[in-house]
Amino acid sequence: MIFNIIDVFKIPVYEAKLDLDIKELELFCNSYEGWHPEGRFYSNMGGYQSHDMPLDITDIQPLVKEIEEHASNFAKEFINPNKQVIDSMWININGYKDYNMPHNHPQSDIAGVFYIKTPKDCGFLTVQHPALPVLNYYDLNLNIEKFNSYNTSACKIIPSVNALYLFPAWLMHYVSQNISQEKRISISFNISGQ
Repeated sequence: MIFNIIDVFKIPVYEAKLDLDIKELELFCNSYEGWHPEGRFYSNMGGYQSHDMPLDITDIQPLVKEIEEHASNFAKEFINPNKQVIDSMWININGYKDYNMPHNHPQSDIAGVFYIKTPKDCGFLTVQHPALPVLNYYDLNLNIEKFNSYNTSACKIIPSVNALYLFPAWLMHYVSQNISQEKRISISFNISGQ
Protein backbone atom coordinates (compact mmCIF):
# COMPACT_ATOMS: atom_id res chain seq x y z
CA MET A 1 0.00 0.00 0.00
CA ILE A 2 1.42 3.38 -1.01
CA PHE A 3 0.13 6.52 0.66
CA ASN A 4 1.19 9.98 1.71
CA ILE A 5 0.06 12.16 4.63
CA ILE A 6 -0.12 15.84 3.78
CA ASP A 7 0.30 18.17 6.75
CA VAL A 8 -2.16 20.91 5.89
CA PHE A 9 -2.21 22.98 9.08
CA LYS A 10 0.64 23.65 11.48
CA ILE A 11 1.00 25.88 14.52
CA PRO A 12 4.50 27.12 15.22
CA VAL A 13 6.03 27.64 18.66
CA TYR A 14 9.52 29.12 18.59
CA GLU A 15 11.97 28.22 21.35
CA ALA A 16 15.40 29.78 21.87
CA LYS A 17 17.89 29.51 24.69
CA LEU A 18 19.31 32.95 25.46
CA ASP A 19 22.47 33.84 27.35
CA LEU A 20 21.31 36.78 29.47
CA ASP A 21 22.31 37.69 33.03
CA ILE A 22 19.53 35.89 34.87
CA LYS A 23 20.58 37.01 38.34
CA GLU A 24 20.35 40.67 37.27
CA LEU A 25 16.96 40.10 35.62
CA GLU A 26 15.62 38.30 38.70
CA LEU A 27 16.82 41.17 40.91
CA PHE A 28 15.19 43.66 38.53
CA CYS A 29 11.83 41.79 38.57
CA ASN A 30 11.74 41.55 42.36
CA SER A 31 12.70 45.22 42.69
CA TYR A 32 10.09 46.26 40.12
CA GLU A 33 7.39 44.50 42.15
CA GLY A 34 8.54 46.49 45.19
CA TRP A 35 8.39 49.78 43.25
CA HIS A 36 5.00 48.98 41.66
CA PRO A 37 3.23 46.60 44.08
CA GLU A 38 -0.32 47.26 42.85
CA GLY A 39 -0.02 44.94 39.83
CA ARG A 40 -3.01 43.87 37.75
CA PHE A 41 -5.22 40.84 37.19
CA TYR A 42 -5.85 39.58 33.66
CA SER A 43 -5.29 35.87 33.26
CA ASN A 44 -3.36 35.45 36.50
CA MET A 45 -4.98 33.68 39.41
CA GLY A 46 -2.86 34.82 42.31
CA GLY A 47 0.69 36.01 42.01
CA TYR A 48 1.94 39.32 40.73
CA GLN A 49 1.56 40.67 37.22
CA SER A 50 2.93 44.14 36.61
CA HIS A 51 1.27 46.72 34.45
CA ASP A 52 3.01 47.22 31.10
CA MET A 53 6.57 48.39 31.72
CA PRO A 54 8.24 51.26 29.91
CA LEU A 55 10.35 49.61 27.21
CA ASP A 56 13.27 52.00 27.65
CA ILE A 57 14.29 50.70 31.10
CA THR A 58 18.05 50.06 30.96
CA ASP A 59 17.84 46.75 32.87
CA ILE A 60 15.67 45.11 30.19
CA GLN A 61 17.37 46.46 27.07
CA PRO A 62 19.40 43.28 26.36
CA LEU A 63 16.19 41.23 26.65
CA VAL A 64 14.20 43.62 24.43
CA LYS A 65 16.91 43.41 21.76
CA GLU A 66 17.00 39.58 21.87
CA ILE A 67 13.21 39.25 21.76
CA GLU A 68 12.84 41.57 18.76
CA GLU A 69 15.66 39.82 16.89
CA HIS A 70 14.22 36.35 17.49
CA ALA A 71 10.65 37.51 16.76
CA SER A 72 11.77 38.96 13.42
CA ASN A 73 13.43 35.65 12.59
CA PHE A 74 10.30 33.72 13.64
CA ALA A 75 7.92 36.01 11.72
CA LYS A 76 9.73 35.32 8.44
CA GLU A 77 8.55 31.71 8.68
CA PHE A 78 4.82 32.37 9.00
CA ILE A 79 3.85 36.05 8.74
CA ASN A 80 6.14 38.32 6.74
CA PRO A 81 9.73 39.59 6.69
CA ASN A 82 8.88 42.84 8.50
CA LYS A 83 10.85 43.84 11.57
CA GLN A 84 9.00 42.79 14.71
CA VAL A 85 8.77 45.27 17.60
CA ILE A 86 7.54 44.80 21.18
CA ASP A 87 4.23 46.57 21.84
CA SER A 88 4.00 45.80 25.55
CA MET A 89 5.92 43.87 28.21
CA TRP A 90 5.14 42.87 31.79
CA ILE A 91 6.50 40.81 34.70
CA ASN A 92 4.87 37.66 36.12
CA ILE A 93 5.84 36.41 39.59
CA ASN A 94 3.92 33.30 40.62
CA GLY A 95 4.16 31.77 44.08
CA TYR A 96 2.78 28.50 45.39
CA LYS A 97 -0.44 27.45 43.59
CA ASP A 98 -0.53 30.59 41.40
CA TYR A 99 -1.37 30.07 37.72
CA ASN A 100 -2.64 31.75 34.55
CA MET A 101 -5.98 30.84 32.97
CA PRO A 102 -6.34 30.07 29.24
CA HIS A 103 -6.08 33.24 27.19
CA ASN A 104 -4.64 34.73 24.02
CA HIS A 105 -3.23 38.15 23.13
CA PRO A 106 -5.54 40.03 20.74
CA GLN A 107 -4.32 42.95 18.63
CA SER A 108 -0.78 41.57 18.34
CA ASP A 109 0.96 39.34 15.83
CA ILE A 110 3.21 37.37 18.18
CA ALA A 111 3.06 36.75 21.92
CA GLY A 112 5.70 35.22 24.08
CA VAL A 113 7.35 34.64 27.41
CA PHE A 114 10.91 34.62 28.70
CA TYR A 115 11.64 32.54 31.80
CA ILE A 116 13.91 33.90 34.51
CA LYS A 117 13.27 31.47 37.37
CA THR A 118 11.80 27.98 36.92
CA PRO A 119 12.12 25.83 40.03
CA LYS A 120 11.19 22.14 39.81
CA ASP A 121 7.39 21.67 39.69
CA CYS A 122 6.76 25.35 38.87
CA GLY A 123 4.16 24.47 36.20
CA PHE A 124 3.95 24.05 32.44
CA LEU A 125 3.41 26.50 29.63
CA THR A 126 0.55 24.82 27.78
CA VAL A 127 -0.61 25.75 24.28
CA GLN A 128 -4.06 24.64 23.14
CA HIS A 129 -4.97 23.45 19.68
CA PRO A 130 -7.37 25.88 17.92
CA ALA A 131 -9.71 22.95 17.24
CA LEU A 132 -9.85 22.08 20.95
CA PRO A 133 -13.59 21.16 21.06
CA VAL A 134 -13.18 18.75 18.14
CA LEU A 135 -10.06 17.16 19.55
CA ASN A 136 -11.74 16.81 22.94
CA TYR A 137 -14.27 14.63 21.12
CA TYR A 138 -11.42 12.31 20.21
CA ASP A 139 -10.13 12.33 23.77
CA LEU A 140 -13.52 11.24 25.08
CA ASN A 141 -14.72 8.89 22.37
CA LEU A 142 -11.75 7.16 20.78
CA ASN A 143 -9.23 4.73 22.09
CA ILE A 144 -6.04 6.67 21.31
CA GLU A 145 -2.95 4.68 22.12
CA LYS A 146 -0.43 7.48 21.68
CA PHE A 147 -1.00 11.22 21.46
CA ASN A 148 0.83 13.11 18.73
CA SER A 149 0.59 16.38 16.80
CA TYR A 150 -2.44 15.06 14.85
CA ASN A 151 -4.68 14.12 17.75
CA THR A 152 -3.65 16.00 20.88
CA SER A 153 -5.66 18.96 22.12
CA ALA A 154 -2.81 20.61 24.04
CA CYS A 155 0.95 20.60 24.25
CA LYS A 156 2.79 21.05 27.55
CA ILE A 157 6.15 22.77 27.50
CA ILE A 158 8.44 22.47 30.50
CA PRO A 159 9.93 25.96 30.88
CA SER A 160 13.62 26.41 31.62
CA VAL A 161 15.73 29.32 32.79
CA ASN A 162 16.86 31.70 30.04
CA ALA A 163 14.35 30.17 27.58
CA LEU A 164 12.36 32.31 25.17
CA TYR A 165 9.07 31.06 23.71
CA LEU A 166 7.22 32.81 20.86
CA PHE A 167 3.90 31.84 19.28
CA PRO A 168 1.08 33.38 17.23
CA ALA A 169 -0.77 35.82 19.50
CA TRP A 170 -4.14 34.18 18.67
CA LEU A 171 -3.02 30.84 20.11
CA MET A 172 -4.78 30.01 23.37
CA HIS A 173 -2.34 29.16 26.15
CA TYR A 174 -2.07 28.99 29.92
CA VAL A 175 0.42 28.33 32.70
CA SER A 176 -0.41 25.60 35.19
CA GLN A 177 -0.13 25.88 38.95
CA ASN A 178 3.24 26.45 40.50
CA ILE A 179 3.42 23.67 43.10
CA SER A 180 6.97 24.57 44.06
CA GLN A 181 7.63 26.47 47.27
CA GLU A 182 9.76 28.90 45.22
CA LYS A 183 8.58 31.65 42.89
CA ARG A 184 8.30 31.22 39.12
CA ILE A 185 9.44 34.43 37.41
CA SER A 186 8.91 35.34 33.77
CA ILE A 187 8.49 38.32 31.49
CA SER A 188 5.71 38.23 28.89
CA PHE A 189 5.17 40.48 25.91
CA ASN A 190 3.21 41.31 22.76
CA ILE A 191 4.85 41.95 19.39
CA SER A 192 3.72 43.43 16.08
CA GLY A 193 5.38 43.86 12.69
CA GLN A 194 6.46 47.31 11.53
